[in-house]
Amino acid sequence: MEQIEIILRTTDTTGKVTEQLLAKFNTEKPVIRRDKVFQYSGLRIDPDKHQISYQGNVLPLTETYEFQTLVYLASHPEQVFTKEQIYQAVWKEEPVDVSSAVFCIIGNIRQKLRKVTTKEYIQTVWGVGYKFVDVPGE
Repeated sequence: MEQIEIILRTTDTTGKVTEQLLAKFNTEKPVIRRDKVFQYSGLRIDPDKHQISYQGNVLPLTETYEFQTLVYLASHPEQVFTKEQIYQAVWKEEPVDVSSAVFCIIGNIRQKLRKVTTKEYIQTVWGVGYKFVDVPGE
């Protein structure tokens, strides 16, 4: 865990230096649990095997972004994440166009899920971001 501290350092006319802590931020990224298989109404996500399937049909998600994004969202069901939060959790490089990158990956995941189910596991929360929901029935 890393922390960012904002410190105000002042030096008076005699050369005495004083420091005052103004703010402290925790920069730890949310942990994606890898010791658990997630099961949601036909959808099975196994982070250890790097496999996602729906009713036994394996989904061919790319490891780098699609798989990691779906695991990240599914490991926090019902929690709404901004595009920036998703990008920070999944991508390793510096952001270029966060909004487009996340939008495209979410679109790819949805398209691949639609080949095996009509359920919309990833929902858009307008003006905020995305969330993963368990969708019972079909």
